[in-house]
Amino acid sequence: MEVNNLSDIDTIMNMLDWNNSSDEQNRGIKLAENIESINVFLQPRDKKHNKNVWDNCAIILSKRSDEELKPYLIPLLEWLQDLTWPGALCVLDRINTYHDYSSLKYAYEECIKRAKALNENIWLKNLNEISGVDLLK
Repeated sequence: MEVNNLSDIDTIMNMLDWNNSSDEQNRGIKLAENIESINVFLQPRDKKHNKNVWDNCAIILSKRSDEELKPYLIPLLEWLQDLTWPGALCVLDRINTYHDYSSLKYAYEECIKRAKALNENIWLKNLNEISGVDLLK
């Protein structure tokens, strides 16, 4: 299946649902490799695609390069607000292999500010789970 339009993204998102067979989910993950605009996989929150696809969205994002993820570091770090959310640990593992400390430091500092402003102590604790966090401070 060649992926070229919005309806194809909807098809992929439907395949990623955790209620589907693992084969169907894996096909969706494979098809997602062809999607250039990866922002659609950042914790979708619509009526049909929400936490039921987050695990697979995290897998898709974790396979992307540092350069592809760079514009989305803040939303990825926002995913760490609750490590029990589907996909959060996968995102944390991927962040822990991210090599551009300069861009990660900016996103980290921004999320620390947001977490403090919102009095989100759990998120603050979770942000400190990032490997090499001392280099980011």
